[in-house]
Amino acid sequence: MSSEKSEDLDVRLGHLNLEMLESLYRNICRSLFAKDKLVFSTMLALKLMELKGELDGAELKFWLTGGVSLGEELPKCPVDYLNEKQWGELNRLDKIPKFKGFLAHF
Repeated sequence: MSSEKSEDLDVRLGHLNLEMLESLYRNICRSLFAKDKLVFSTMLALKLMELKGELDGAELKFWLTGGVSLGEELPKCPVDYLNEKQWGELNRLDKIPKFKGFLAHF
């Protein structure tokens, strides 16, 4: 590996970690079809965000599924360009702590 050198152990380990991750990504992408590279990149990015604590389980589940409708009663949609599924997903998004209040701004 040709990662950047450093006398500080934590910095050096950070450089090695980044170099290893880039090498892993390049080598796996070599074996994928072009159409599958975006899926792999998304999965890798989401997992790295989850490991760093930047994405919690509820958010990840929502982004992967759009949330699951449990048949709850939704308020009337204020616009006519959203279908029922989209309106339901916006309401479920508003229940995730980081997006609380989004619906009021919408």
